[in-house]
Amino acid sequence: MAGFKEPIPFASVGTVKIGPFISDVDGKTPVIDLVIAQADVRLSKNNQDFAQKDDTGSAVHDENGWYDIPLNANDTTLVKPGMGATNGHILISIIKSGALPVWRKFVVDAPAP
Repeated sequence: MAGFKEPIPFASVGTVKIGPFISDVDGKTPVIDLVIAQADVRLSKNNQDFAQKDDTGSAVHDENGWYDIPLNANDTTLVKPGMGATNGHILISIIKSGALPVWRKFVVDAPAP
């Protein structure tokens, strides 16, 4: 649901917070019992088509509808064909039944050549 871009290190391994997941019934209650699997976490790198994230881990609820999403180096690496590592952004989108859609955009800075 956030419209701003947050920095994320190139080819990093770790977790990002996504949320809040809010009930699609009343539009205000945090949803704390979602099962968010690898295939539910959709990534778009530099406006390319969405694909599931590479990391096989599932999301873990933190609190108040916010979930920790594990990512691996493949998820956070941007490569331009024929040019190697590149700067850009990653859009993460998750749509689950019972909750409003959630997305978050990250800025990725490639290492200097």
